[in-house]
Amino acid sequence: MAKRKASDNSVRLKAQQIREAQQRADRRMRNIVIGLVALVVIAVVATVAVVIGSQVQKRNNALDLSKAQSDSATMEKANAALGQYAQGAPIVLTKGGIGTADPSLPTLTEYFDYSCHACADVDVLIGTALTDDAIAGKYNLELQPVETIGMEYMAPATSASLIVAQKDPQHWVDFHHKLLKFFASQFNKGEGRVIKDTDASWKQVQKLAAEAGVSQDIIDTFPVDVVSNYLATSTQAWKTAPVEGRDPNSFGTPEYVKDHKTHITLSGKDAQSLANSIRSELGIAD
Repeated sequence: MAKRKASDNSVRLKAQQIREAQQRADRRMRNIVIGLVALVVIAVVATVAVVIGSQVQKRNNALDLSKAQSDSATMEKANAALGQYAQGAPIVLTKGGIGTADPSLPTLTEYFDYSCHACADVDVLIGTALTDDAIAGKYNLELQPVETIGMEYMAPATSASLIVAQKDPQHWVDFHHKLLKFFASQFNKGEGRVIKDTDASWKQVQKLAAEAGVSQDIIDTFPVDVVSNYLATSTQAWKTAPVEGRDPNSFGTPEYVKDHKTHITLSGKDAQSLANSIRSELGIAD
């Protein structure tokens, strides 16, 4: 009996030792798992923080550049962003693309606002026909942004357009038409969540630029608004220009002017006839 009891005690002791060893192993495994989960969480949080921080920094940089317009000490930055367009100059499209007007050709100036629904609708109808004509060398096309409506979409769109015209001119025409087509689609649906919100407009403009093939390096430089001074200058010049055939008490955008001096009245019931009415005034066959 004594031997059996001693044997039983030995078995129980061995079983207890096995359980304790298993419990210690389980605790070690839990600690390892908890540690790994904590590391993963920290890594995810850090990654998200970097992404958010990068986005916030881009937004802050864009806003800082926008504020430069009203700060005389840093206005130079805004002028640098607009480059050759800083003083209110139009984007000139001529044979082959953006460049210097050919003095041997007639010049068509289009005054427009990126947040003008009439401008957007007309561009959807005949905008491509006009830019195609210019690139084909039929006439110089000056696209002159001005402010008539001034919706929140205007500043990010105009800022980006002028930057792309300088830095990525081969993609500018498509980008320009995409900007106006998007505005037309939103306005005509009565949808204002983007075009009436500056930040949403800025983000949408970036998307449209990417769709047009503009490089991300350039897109990352887009300010929210760097055109307040530009538009003030261009709009004043437009309003005071001595244009024949214009009613000085009632005119708006889009406005088409031949050779900087003669107002062109659009006429026609479809895209073809509208485009031809401009060509006719310029002395150009369709």
